[in-house]
Amino acid sequence: MLKTILSLSVALAFTGCAFTPDNVLPKTELPTAMEAKVSVEKNWWTQFNDPVLNQLVATALQNSQNLALVTAKVDEARARLGIADSAKLPRIDLSGRGARAQASQNSTGLDLPPSNNFQLAGQASWEIDFWGRVRNTATAAQQDLMAVEYNRDAAILALTTEVTQNYFNLRALDAQLEITKHTVQSRFEAYDLQQKRYRGGVTSELDVKQAEVELANARSNLPDFKEAIARLESALSVLVGQSPRAMMEQGIGRGKSISELQINNEIPDQLSSELLLQRPDIAQAEANLLATRARVQVARAAYFPRISLTGLLGVQSNSLDTLFNQGTRGWSFAGDLAMPLFNGGLTAAQIDQAKAQEKQAVAQYQLAIQTAFAETRSSLIVNQTVQAKTGFEQTQVSALKQQLKLATLRYDNGYSSYLEVLDAQRSLFNSQLNLVKAQRNQINARVELYKALGGGWSKTPTPQ
Repeated sequence: MLKTILSLSVALAFTGCAFTPDNVLPKTELPTAMEAKVSVEKNWWTQFNDPVLNQLVATALQNSQNLALVTAKVDEARARLGIADSAKLPRIDLSGRGARAQASQNSTGLDLPPSNNFQLAGQASWEIDFWGRVRNTATAAQQDLMAVEYNRDAAILALTTEVTQNYFNLRALDAQLEITKHTVQSRFEAYDLQQKRYRGGVTSELDVKQAEVELANARSNLPDFKEAIARLESALSVLVGQSPRAMMEQGIGRGKSISELQINNEIPDQLSSELLLQRPDIAQAEANLLATRARVQVARAAYFPRISLTGLLGVQSNSLDTLFNQGTRGWSFAGDLAMPLFNGGLTAAQIDQAKAQEKQAVAQYQLAIQTAFAETRSSLIVNQTVQAKTGFEQTQVSALKQQLKLATLRYDNGYSSYLEVLDAQRSLFNSQLNLVKAQRNQINARVELYKALGGGWSKTPTPQ
């Protein structure tokens, strides 16, 4: 019987190559692009030369609970790979047994003395993986591990991006708060001046009331900015993993102002397709696809017999003293074959399920590539537009400062009403706030571009 099993196994083994998963990725029409001189450093946030930002990112990478979660998932996937790989090797077990028994006199009709039985045996078993079930199960586990590692890399990129952008948003709010405080001080001085002019009979009560209204309007902006700053500080504290005590006592430090932050203004019009594919989310989708293909082959292997070899070698004696004496040794060797004959269509349904999961993975992979190109294209356009807008806002602030000087001069010389000065003040205040927004948007747009390009990420092979 054993000879028959082995002969059949060897004959069937020649078809085993049909159970190797296809590793060719789906073709995706990529745009033709000129090579552009652009690179993203792995620690790209250090390009902004802000020590406080660098420390916040380092703290977040160390303390983030979300990152701890995905890292634990990597450990879990690595353990599952170890389980799958263990099936490739023989399993060896050692068992021992000691017993003492007294036979019933009523059942035997004899008055027999108690008997002893001692056994010690080693047993080995191994599945001959003709159809690649074990191999493809391990391949799927390997790809699963790579997928969760790439997911961890994507989580790191998302975390560093979020910390960086929130920090820049905070510095923008700080700048807007300072502008508002300066405006309040200027409006208070203008209100005080109008009161003195009114008491001296130089101006009307209307000018005093207008100055008072403008002072109140400027002051009304202060609580909004302070509240927004407090909310953003709390969000940043959670991102970097600050303890509740540190959150209350230390808060978030401050580095460079939004206007001091410098970025490289050279933005390429196009990027190479190869560069755009250096993203962990695309690598994760690819690994998921290859894992589903391996599982299709695992499901197909269920149609064919599972062949395994088992062997046993041990000793047996009625006394521990003679357990290893000559004549106590025993052994056995067997070949086992198990093959489904009828399971109500279970195997076919499992294959259909695996194929459907493969189709989903193909769609996810192509969607990941499409998303990468869409995000990069949008980031390039936004970087160009916000750069131009920042320049326009700077020009406008300069012009409005000059306009305010001229309006004040005209009013002091009696050529215009105080309303013209108020209009110039309001326009300058709004323009200064808009300039800060434009500077913030320009920096955050650069961060988005770094993220779209993978944040300097590169695919590294997982150790076997």
